[in-house]
Amino acid sequence: MSEDPWYSERRARWKPEHVRLLLIAESAPDDGGDLANRRFFYDEYLTGKDGLFREVVRSLYDNPSLQSGPNEKTPWLERLKSDGFYLIDLAAVPVNHHSPVERETALKQNIDEVVALARELDPTGIVLVKQNVFDLLEQPLRAARLPLLHDAMIPFPGSGQQKRFRERFADALARLESGE
Repeated sequence: MSEDPWYSERRARWKPEHVRLLLIAESAPDDGGDLANRRFFYDEYLTGKDGLFREVVRSLYDNPSLQSGPNEKTPWLERLKSDGFYLIDLAAVPVNHHSPVERETALKQNIDEVVALARELDPTGIVLVKQNVFDLLEQPLRAARLPLLHDAMIPFPGSGQQKRFRERFADALARLESGE
């Protein structure tokens, strides 16, 4: 299943020429059919629900103050792109409102494609976000000899996991910087 053009156009707009750090998350968030309030890491409108975007930017750029609103992400997206940061998702479609079985099926069917894409992007380092993404991709990425920067799960930065996300993401970034 291919990604909705709304997502893929935004993702392509912010793809760096060289991917230094590839972040792989579960999927874009489900909009519940409310297209007017659709959100996404690569959409320029910053909302209070953009937890992953906020925590990535805070982790990479010394905890800046981030204001919600239209085009508030644009300067940060430009900086992420110029610094070689890129995010892809394991599932081509939003899965956060799927049943656990449907979610797992949607994620598993994309493993080979995501590993191939990661190989094609040839990043300096890779970070996996969320337990299920780590569980599904750790071994295939290592088997493909791709540069996974951590040996333990990095949680999604929501539901009180922001501090753990920042700590573990910082550890992975330190490995990237040291060339490990």
